[in-house]
Amino acid sequence: MGWILKFLGAGSIGNILIAAAVVAAVAASTGFATAWTVNGWRLGTKIERLAGEASALRGANARCGVNVAEVRDAVAGIVKAADERAEQARKGIAKAEAAAVIHINRAAGIIQRPPVAPEKQCDTVREEQAAYVRERRAETD
Repeated sequence: MGWILKFLGAGSIGNILIAAAVVAAVAASTGFATAWTVNGWRLGTKIERLAGEASALRGANARCGVNVAEVRDAVAGIVKAADERAEQARKGIAKAEAAAVIHINRAAGIIQRPPVAPEKQCDTVREEQAAYVRERRAETD
């Protein structure tokens, strides 16, 4: 502080107040610069930490996108398989309905036949069985 007093001129209260103001300004600016530097270090560390977290989150986000695409593909495969099974079921039902119509007509024909005399029942049953076997063989060929 002595050099400031020599510079400003010693002895006067005004000079001492000016010197104190200059010292306070230098101290304030030094404190501000130091605080700014420390804050810069702190923010730099925070930015580095946030950059590391962002990098990890970008990787997780990319993996999530891949997983979502895989799930969509799997669901599309399941839907396709379900549609194929539904189509097979529709075809099976149509085939069963056609077979049911044949059997219903056959049963109706049997019901509508007139009664057979007791002495001809065995022959009639044999003839009906042979006709049934011929019809079944014709259906499977």
